[in-house]
Amino acid sequence: MRFSPRSGAALLVCAFMMLGSTPRVQAEDAKRIGVVNVSQVFNAYVKVKEVQEKLEKLFEADRKAIDKKAKDLKALEEKLRLDPRDPKRDVSFFKEFQNFELAKMQLEIEYQDLFKRVEEKRRDEMKGVLNDIKTAIRAIGTQEKYDLILRAPEFEDEFDPKGSAEENKAREESRSAAELVRKFRENPVMYFSQGVDVTGKVIAKLNDDYKAAPVK
Repeated sequence: MRFSPRSGAALLVCAFMMLGSTPRVQAEDAKRIGVVNVSQVFNAYVKVKEVQEKLEKLFEADRKAIDKKAKDLKALEEKLRLDPRDPKRDVSFFKEFQNFELAKMQLEIEYQDLFKRVEEKRRDEMKGVLNDIKTAIRAIGTQEKYDLILRAPEFEDEFDPKGSAEENKAREESRSAAELVRKFRENPVMYFSQGVDVTGKVIAKLNDDYKAAPVK
């Protein structure tokens, strides 16, 4: 079959159009993915430190009261231990032992109650912090037009990029095999370039928004 010059030129034009359209399709299909170090964000968020200070002040009086009772009981225990009387023969001394054991049990109950109240308050406060972090990540993702943002490896816990090879090796060897396997399996990202890390942007947005928010 013979082709005329006109038909050959038309085929070349079609071929160039097809070649030219391929990169555009690939560009449109490309997805933008980012990562964020949640542990680093948590540690750098100003609100987290303020929540911790708030909890310490809120329960400081209760904690000091329990510490004083524990100190007093420790002194009483030492006194009873050095007492030469036999609790099996001396009724009054036996009662002192009973009162001491009762005070120990009551103090343990007070401590557990305080611990429960502190954890409940901490949980309520942390819900707000975590919601702030999720909101900030979502806002950065929308603003920067990311299709997906994943949690980055927690370098502080798994690998120190500033540490020497010997230090990182010693850190890895100190962990059990089961722990290493668990961390490896739970890690959502095996590698990422610094260009996709939005941790700094998330931290900046969190702290800027928190400073701008009205004081409650």
